[in-house]
Amino acid sequence: MPKDSARTRLKDLTRGKQPRFFDVQGVDELVSITMGLAQELWAVKERLAAVEALGKAGISAAAVEAYEFSEEERAALDRERQEFIDRIYFVLREGDEK
Repeated sequence: MPKDSARTRLKDLTRGKQPRFFDVQGVDELVSITMGLAQELWAVKERLAAVEALGKAGISAAAVEAYEFSEEERAALDRERQEFIDRIYFVLREGDEK
């Protein structure tokens, strides 16, 4: 497989202009990057919650991946996720309120 075949395939999939939501150059990209970071951080936070729920040292990665949260744990995580989102994107919502 040639070195840039992945790049070529991605370029072929993203035809046309990307939608712009902000007038200032770079802001859309910054928001996109921030969203990606927030998603990644939440995944890590969920994994940590699973490890803490297992409550013991020496837990394998497979055990963490296989762990299923109870309904109560899932509800608590969902509330925490919403609080997390509210904290991270407060600045964006603050601009809408003005």
